[in-house]
Amino acid sequence: MKTIIFLAALAVLSLASGAAVEEKVSSRYNLILGSTTSRDKLLHRNYYSKSPVANAVQSQDIIFRAGNSRVRISAIRALEVGHTQYANAYVLSGGLGRNNATIRLQSARGYGYYYQVEIWGH
Repeated sequence: MKTIIFLAALAVLSLASGAAVEEKVSSRYNLILGSTTSRDKLLHRNYYSKSPVANAVQSQDIIFRAGNSRVRISAIRALEVGHTQYANAYVLSGGLGRNNATIRLQSARGYGYYYQVEIWGH
């Protein structure tokens, strides 16, 4: 009888700890568009950051133009590095299927950002 109670208690604890892990999902403000295949090449990768400024929203535009007119963008990734600072990344112009892209990185008010931007294509 003690063994059954012990096993039941272990089952309840394992379920409770699993639920706590699922609820603790960190929110990330990443931009992931498209997908890469084995024939894609990394066309651009760089890190962009801005330090926090009190009560200010900061932004930066990353402009990418492929040197060859036959190159087509297949994936764009702007990934937050480190702890989230609630910034946003989005495409202003160009993008998937084109040979150019303009990506805007914009901080939340009073915060900064730190992103790794990758552009893949073939």
